[in-house]
Amino acid sequence: MLERLKKSLFLQLIVLTVFMMAMLLTAFIVTNQYIERTIRENTLEASNKFLDQVAGQAEEYYDSVNHVATTMAYSPTVYSYFTMDAVDRVLAMENVSSVFLNTVLLEKDISEIYLYDMSMNRIASMGKERSETDEMQFIHVLKKKIEFSNIFYLQQSKAPYYVIYFPVFDLDSVTYGEQIGMCVLVMKTNNFTRYLEHAPVTGKSQVYLVDGSDKIMASVGGMESGRLERSKMESSSEYSVQVKPLKMDGWRVVSRISLSDLSGKMNSQYSFIVLAYGMAFAVLAGLLYFSYKNLVLPLRQVDNFIQNIVAEPKNRLIPRKENEIGTVVRNLNTMLDEKEQAAGEIQEAQRKRYEAELAKKQLQVLAYRNQINPHFLYNTFECIRSMALYYDADDIAEITMALANVFRFAVKGDNIVSVEEEAAYIREYAKIIHYRFMDRIKVITDMEEGVKEKKVIKLILQPLVENAVFHGLEQTIQGGEVYVRIRQLENDKLLFIVEDNGCGIDPQKLQGIREGLERQENQKGIGMPNIYQRLFLFYEGEVSFTIESELDRGTKITIIVPNKVKTQGGENV
Repeated sequence: MLERLKKSLFLQLIVLTVFMMAMLLTAFIVTNQYIERTIRENTLEASNKFLDQVAGQAEEYYDSVNHVATTMAYSPTVYSYFTMDAVDRVLAMENVSSVFLNTVLLEKDISEIYLYDMSMNRIASMGKERSETDEMQFIHVLKKKIEFSNIFYLQQSKAPYYVIYFPVFDLDSVTYGEQIGMCVLVMKTNNFTRYLEHAPVTGKSQVYLVDGSDKIMASVGGMESGRLERSKMESSSEYSVQVKPLKMDGWRVVSRISLSDLSGKMNSQYSFIVLAYGMAFAVLAGLLYFSYKNLVLPLRQVDNFIQNIVAEPKNRLIPRKENEIGTVVRNLNTMLDEKEQAAGEIQEAQRKRYEAELAKKQLQVLAYRNQINPHFLYNTFECIRSMALYYDADDIAEITMALANVFRFAVKGDNIVSVEEEAAYIREYAKIIHYRFMDRIKVITDMEEGVKEKKVIKLILQPLVENAVFHGLEQTIQGGEVYVRIRQLENDKLLFIVEDNGCGIDPQKLQGIREGLERQENQKGIGMPNIYQRLFLFYEGEVSFTIESELDRGTKITIIVPNKVKTQGGENV
């Protein structure tokens, strides 16, 4: 069966179609689960954000009430009222009442205000419901810190209230936390419902604000009063529950999201998904039929033709349609017609390539034959120097000797030399520059003593010095200097700087030089790209090669390499 499948494109299309249908079915299941999980997560995330919002508003309300209570209790009028005797309190009562009225204007939820001394004797009060709240002992309790009570109901108004206990401390006492009285605020719960206005994230969601005893203070979508059962504060098969504690003592926000609402959201997406995947299945079936009729059958005809072409080379296949298969048939006929001609062209191309390779080898042999024997040049330079000394031409003798030393170092077989040898080579080259430009251009070498015996690859500085002389200083009328500095860095590396005060490099040309170095173009010769390539090869990429230049100011090239050469192979240069 497997062999038959390998040989039949039609069977492969069937298998591919079945596989794609299986993938679509799997994708349908995964998509459905993903949408279900996404809707659930998004709904719960929206609910959690709302709970955070409610908690933030509650904290703002807590801070606002705390600020109002602090402003009232520590106002000069009320604060001094705690320490007055009975006679003075009678005289100050009118002022205290004014403070109470201003406090109620600041916080409209305040229903009653009580002031107590440390023996919990009421020394001042204000409010419409005092006759009933006076009898509630839990209101008249001494507290050491600010607290929010659970809610309670008054028989006259049938509305829920809660109490804020606010202790008042002696600000002038040297003892920290010495209390001088109590301020008790009886508060309404009318405005708590507005915190929950935008709560429901689904149609059947329920949001409750409950106190420390689980009594409902405000709600949206559920019971308006009573006690919220503990079982309703835990997730179940019908509801997903989230509980957010508030800054008030024991108060919480409870969100109950109906799972049936989440399923309803998913059902609205399910029909669309089924339709989309059903259309995809139909398209796959149509694609299978189309592929068989327009691909498999024509390809079988082409296959039979190719199998018989050797026996009947003059036959040609007639294209039946103007599509890609027809184009293939026409191209196949054209290929057969041009077969002999193409074979002849290939033979001609091979012959020309062989002749080109032969010519290249002949040129290389000719180049080797034309090489000059270095010892012949040494002897010639020595002869010129001797004749110059004989005729008292000391300058000619010295420049000839410098040239001989330069040539001897250049053709020296070793790729690796000491820093002292490289610097000596620069000094010999500097003598030639000195005589050539009549001391108009100077090459100055500055080398630290500790780097002389360090090893470095040969001929990395002289080409840079030569560039500085002939491209930077020769064009200037007054000449200039080329400074060669060699230093040992703290990070166990060698620093080479070649700097001139010549005409500089045009910014566009400088950019081209830098880009050529970054591309590491394989160029021959002894120019800057060659130096960079050799450094990159011998130091295995641990090279810093930077070029800085400014028109009419000069050029500076900085090279940083390890003080040990890692690779000592390569061609002699």
